[in-house]
Amino acid sequence: MTLNMMAGLEVLADPIVLLAILLGTAVGVIFGAIPGFSATMTVILLTPVTIPLEPAVALILLVSAYGAAVYGGSIPAILINTPGAPGSVVTCWDGYKLTQQGLAIYALAVSAFASGVAGILAAGALLVAAPIIADFALEFGQPEMFFLSIFALTIIPAAKNASLSKGLLAGMLGLLIATVGNDPQLARPRATFGFTILRDGFNYIVILIGLFVITEMIRLAIRGGITNSNGGNGGSGGFDQVIDGVRAVFQRPVDFFRAAGIGTFIGSLPGAGADVANFVSYNEAQRWSSDDIADKFGTGIIEGVIAADASNNATQGGALMPTLTLGIPGSGATAALLGALAIHGLNPGPGLFQRSGPIVYAMIFSLFIGNFLIIVYGLSGSRYFGKVAYIPIRYIIPAVTLLAVVGAFAVRNSGFDLFVMIAAGLMGVVFVRYDYPIVSPVLGVIVGPIAETGFVRGWLLTGREPISFMTSSSISIGLIALIIFSLAVTAYQNYT
Repeated sequence: MTLNMMAGLEVLADPIVLLAILLGTAVGVIFGAIPGFSATMTVILLTPVTIPLEPAVALILLVSAYGAAVYGGSIPAILINTPGAPGSVVTCWDGYKLTQQGLAIYALAVSAFASGVAGILAAGALLVAAPIIADFALEFGQPEMFFLSIFALTIIPAAKNASLSKGLLAGMLGLLIATVGNDPQLARPRATFGFTILRDGFNYIVILIGLFVITEMIRLAIRGGITNSNGGNGGSGGFDQVIDGVRAVFQRPVDFFRAAGIGTFIGSLPGAGADVANFVSYNEAQRWSSDDIADKFGTGIIEGVIAADASNNATQGGALMPTLTLGIPGSGATAALLGALAIHGLNPGPGLFQRSGPIVYAMIFSLFIGNFLIIVYGLSGSRYFGKVAYIPIRYIIPAVTLLAVVGAFAVRNSGFDLFVMIAAGLMGVVFVRYDYPIVSPVLGVIVGPIAETGFVRGWLLTGREPISFMTSSSISIGLIALIIFSLAVTAYQNYT
């Protein structure tokens, strides 16, 4: 491990890699500041651009952009009451109130400093925990991978407080889509209906682009113009507000560390992400505050901004834990990152740290620099990045859609994938309209092959006996217990 860490530091010392962190962080902040442009979309649309680059440079650029885009979503949330991404919704509640009080720069400084420092803490947690989880993951056999895949699908409704039936149905749809193509065990066409083009199956990156990018563009087009009751002047203020913002975070260590801890933990849950973490963090901050402070949440208090934004960026380090060590994405953005890893020749999951240790450690170390840059960029230029929030959607929609088309086509150079992307986008609109978790089908498509291979090979290796299959190891028994617990929690939430 030490040798891989040293090799990772050598990779990071390359000036091209450092330039990738600088560029990726800047692009991520700008993209994140565009309303409707989430971290997931940022990673998706940048991935085709990175194909000609060296794997280390490409992946570090994407990881840097990912974290910065999560932070960037808070800029329009504070300035114009329009979250740049679902993970910034809670930031609006107190951040925009502060802007209305003439304290926009103060709120932006708190957001940048809390986000950057929380991201650094989460990167530290990832650096410590990931090798331990990676070593533990080597104990996973085929039955364990099957139960892990099922657990990943069952935890999404619980984490997002969604309907159990809708979450499971959406996940099963993803599993069904994953079965199209050649059978991995028998190498025979399956569910192709005689179409040769379906023998390679559906690429989940294309589905990801449709569900997250096209869906959001359709929703933006339906929703119309950006609401800006502040007239675009929310970014006025002085340097003294920046200093006060940094000081405000130091004066509230309990609020900050609680939010960062919640973000790191929830980020590590498959499919949860920043949009869950900041709601939970905000709720806990209000619950643990004194009565006079708790009553002021939502009226423009800095504790609300810290709770939302410290948890937001902390999810990045947490979400990378299951992604790198188990091959199970912790969020929509890491699902996109999973595809980027595959495109650049890395195979996420058990053994990744042994096979590609230097690149993986370089990615982890780059999080420290990237989050430090978030603080620098945020404190020095939030008022300028904020101008991105006022770009009319009549420019955003065609530009982003064009990038999505190029990205989907570049995955396999197939025109068929463009139709798949559009169909997935329309399906995403229906999912959002009827409150189905949109990340569930993506996760189903990703874990489908893992679950199928794990079940078939595990079933054969354990003598085709259900009891032997389910009790092949203590890990399997533990995962079955977690599945039951997850289903029980969701059922309890649904019916109480």
